[in-house]
Amino acid sequence: MADRQPPGLPHPLLKELTRHVAAALLGGTVAGAALAQQGAQAPSAAAGGEATTVVQAAPTTSSTNPPAASDADSEQALDTVVIRARNREERLQDVPIPVSVVTGRELERDHAVNITDFARRTTNVQAAELNSRRSSVSIRGVGKNVNGEEYEAAVGVIIDNVFQPYVGASWTNFADLENIEVARGPQGTLLGKNTTLGVLNISTRKPSFTPSNTVELTVGERDLRRIQGTLTGPIVDEVLAYRFSFFDEKGEGSIKNSNQNDSTWYDRDRSGARLQFLLLPSADVSARIILHHSQARENINMSPPVEDPATYLDGSARAISFSSRLGRDWFGNYSPLLDKFKVDANYVTPSKDDQNGISAEVNWELARHTLTSITAYKDNEFVADNDFDTTRFDIRRGGGARTDQQQFSQEVRLSSHPGEVIDYQVGLYALYNAFDLSSHTPYGSDAGAFYASNAQYSTLNTSAAGRELLGASLNNVYTIQKKKPETTSLAAFGQLNWHFTEKATLTAGLRQTWEYKKNTWEFVELGQGADLDALGASNSATAAQIAAAKAIRAAQTGASAKYGAERSIDDRSTATSLLLSPSYKLNEDTLLYASFARGVKSGAVSWNTSDGSPNVTEPETALDLELGAKLALLNRKLILNVNLYATDIRDFQTEQIVPDANTTTGTRNIIGNAKKVTLRGLEVDGAWSATNTLTIRFGGAINHARYDSYKDAPCPGDLTASPPAQCDYSGRTLPGAPKYSFNLGADYRKPLGNGLVFDAHIHDNYASRHNVALNLSDYGEEDARHLTDVGLGIGAASGAWHLGLYAKNVFDVEYAVDASTFSGNSAVTKRWGDRRQVGATFRVSF
Repeated sequence: MADRQPPGLPHPLLKELTRHVAAALLGGTVAGAALAQQGAQAPSAAAGGEATTVVQAAPTTSSTNPPAASDADSEQALDTVVIRARNREERLQDVPIPVSVVTGRELERDHAVNITDFARRTTNVQAAELNSRRSSVSIRGVGKNVNGEEYEAAVGVIIDNVFQPYVGASWTNFADLENIEVARGPQGTLLGKNTTLGVLNISTRKPSFTPSNTVELTVGERDLRRIQGTLTGPIVDEVLAYRFSFFDEKGEGSIKNSNQNDSTWYDRDRSGARLQFLLLPSADVSARIILHHSQARENINMSPPVEDPATYLDGSARAISFSSRLGRDWFGNYSPLLDKFKVDANYVTPSKDDQNGISAEVNWELARHTLTSITAYKDNEFVADNDFDTTRFDIRRGGGARTDQQQFSQEVRLSSHPGEVIDYQVGLYALYNAFDLSSHTPYGSDAGAFYASNAQYSTLNTSAAGRELLGASLNNVYTIQKKKPETTSLAAFGQLNWHFTEKATLTAGLRQTWEYKKNTWEFVELGQGADLDALGASNSATAAQIAAAKAIRAAQTGASAKYGAERSIDDRSTATSLLLSPSYKLNEDTLLYASFARGVKSGAVSWNTSDGSPNVTEPETALDLELGAKLALLNRKLILNVNLYATDIRDFQTEQIVPDANTTTGTRNIIGNAKKVTLRGLEVDGAWSATNTLTIRFGGAINHARYDSYKDAPCPGDLTASPPAQCDYSGRTLPGAPKYSFNLGADYRKPLGNGLVFDAHIHDNYASRHNVALNLSDYGEEDARHLTDVGLGIGAASGAWHLGLYAKNVFDVEYAVDASTFSGNSAVTKRWGDRRQVGATFRVSF
């Protein structure tokens, strides 16, 4: 079952990628040549997206006021892109790190509003939005969420210069964006908190002293209705400006509930607002204050059961299953619904997600330096009431996680102005992040009949007294597990650029992090249910029946007999991150670079649910080597950025099987450490101004992400009736890590005269075959797939209005982003990606 990979690049797959890219580029060129005519404009573009900021280093054009052209088929140089990946404005082509950029204008055009949309437009990035607790972003195949508040992400998320330590911060729509940037490789010597694989940096547009208002209305399939808008302008001329942006989105989901015909899953019901102030009290001081709120009430916690095999993968018969349990006469010999996009659930309660935050960034110019202070607070409340059994019966009455999160951060940074032989940035960073989490497990009147073993069910189903005990065994039983993980993180960091010639630069960075982690844990049994001894005595049940009913209850709540008192654990650690990167400019259009970096992801303290004993997960360390080139070719009509990487991750944080005498199997699952993971690959980002009317953007990766040493992995339960205690996954590819991925897009714009502009775009995202199950079950294998978005529109050349039609996932490709294999009481389940969405948008600016 292992998919071991030989060294080097897989030749057949490389040929396949080359064929896909060549065919698509050729098709785009032919189409552009056929469509191009006199008077067309040259659109802005850059590697990974359109121009973030335009400077006069190359000829540029404006999207809102296109100039005339003498030859519609002529090519024009691409706009220069300016990014802030290193906390200052720099040309993308001058920054010696692999960065993908997508501008806000392109995101608006493509109706890209969440992290899933963003990932599909950036190189070597995957995203999975399951719920507020389990959203994740992965870079180079690493970052799929292990689902625990104690554990940090390998990929950081930064929103308006504030690092977000909780994955729930990305569970929202993002409107009014300036751009998004993805910096790949270990981070920490400059950006927020230390990470091992990279950062997704999201920037919203700032307040402007020029009055401007925009409102956009979108309608689409499944009753989609979205409104978003922005208002900005001066409060006091040249001193104080504001910006207010908002969104509200509603729509039905793609999964129908046959038990409640008016309900759907994966629906949309979310809204948010952001209020900003820009204060310029003097020529040397600026302050930006941001207040934001977002909320969601959506039916999203559903992974439909899709199949329930009668045999294990080795061909042996299953003694008990999800289907056989529901096929008992207690349930009327019910046959469960196994369907990708239809469920039969009786408990439908929207999950709740509320986010509130405030931040203040102050910049003070003094003596050729900038002193920056960023102060931020945020809280998040998440409540999930799930139909865990995914049936119409009273087995599990909701339940799930309820999380309250609070974070406070402070960063102070001093940056020298560029232009000297040495420029540098130094700073201090502090973060406090705390959770108050409770996991609820309520049982209903059908739970006993469902969770009973075959022998227990036979014992209790023989008489009325036994059936009464069967129904009472778990009815009204209610347990809660509580935990309160806290993190206090302090760091000092610095990075310098030594320009020892006009062409050669050495970049060096260092970060030292000190952390204190604490976790408090408690198991509480609130609902005891009926007294089974008393009930059995009152209805003349046999001793064997009473014992069977008690055994059913103990199997679900037995941990409470071992412990119950609140207990705490803490841990202190230090971590060193570093960067060393030489770069050389062969000429104004060619940059060569190399880098060596060390990144660290913090460890964690948690509890073992079998006996309440503490568990310490070691920090994860990445050693990364990058070799890259950034090229501007064909008189800057073609941007081509290429990067090779080799990353070794030690003590990779993932699930692990360890011995435990307190469990029936003699083992338990913990979040521990795999000894080693390696990443090897090639990344390409680029853009080509094919004609004055057509720009093609492309990005792709060949990625080998595998476990080098992982001998104590949990085995999927689908292998055999008696699976081994541990599986050796050494040599296996990581979950959620396609070997090949690429993005390919074309943007066509043509003036029509009379102040009108026609536009059209297409974007394709490809991922080769990969496994989306954390435990690498065969049922998590996903075939290679293309996700294609298209759109066209017409609008005023001045930008005053625009009317467009669009289709996301236009070919309605069915694909899963997460999967779980079957067990004795569950079927194979999958979480599906977004189905096709066709809609229309009207935007007006005034």
